[in-house]
Amino acid sequence: MMRVTRLLLAALILPVSPAVSQAGDAFTGFQIDNKNQYFGYLGMHTSLLRISDDTTLFVQIMTAGLGYSSKVNGRILDSNVQFVVPSLGISQTVGNWTLSALAGPQLRRIEDQRLNASASIDHQAGAYGQLEALYWHENGSFHAVASYADLDNFFWSRFRGKLLAYQTDKGCCKTYVGWDVAAMGNADFKAVQTGPLVEVPIGKVFLLAKGGYQNNSSFHGGTYGGVEIYFPF
Repeated sequence: MMRVTRLLLAALILPVSPAVSQAGDAFTGFQIDNKNQYFGYLGMHTSLLRISDDTTLFVQIMTAGLGYSSKVNGRILDSNVQFVVPSLGISQTVGNWTLSALAGPQLRRIEDQRLNASASIDHQAGAYGQLEALYWHENGSFHAVASYADLDNFFWSRFRGKLLAYQTDKGCCKTYVGWDVAAMGNADFKAVQTGPLVEVPIGKVFLLAKGGYQNNSSFHGGTYGGVEIYFPF
């Protein structure tokens, strides 16, 4: 189960990016799968210094919590994890593309319930790095992300594409449909995750629902579902 925890921790750092924001953005989300593993996250990304018309330094902070259960000798044991990742990054705009990189410390608190003993609590600190490429157009977008966490030598990557499926001159709302494909792992763990998504912007707020199929070396096949909210400012 600890390997699954590492998987989720690596995945959580990635914000939703449906549009290019000039000043900053706030993002939050929640996801759960059929193995009762769940997480919620909250973060903010804001410009720090504009180096040129196309190049910007930014800061980002992300905090999250997740919970999961495991069976040991017939008993269900609960675990929970909280973490925070403050980071510094740089972004470069090239036409409709935005390329960015960020890095910072990753601070974790992990609490595991144990058989016939008090819960164990572990605090960890490591380094985290991330690369992103975003293509945005009013009719659709493409987002590619790759990250690395040195605490467990964990790599995470995701490709997300969206296309405008519905638009009206009156009333609400535009609707985008798309697909997620993610792959991740280290020497001990491998996983893939894929499924459809639907996104609806309401004013400046982007609401996204997703779900699909996942397979990994801990519990093999399964399903997941979640929601994300993104607000540029």
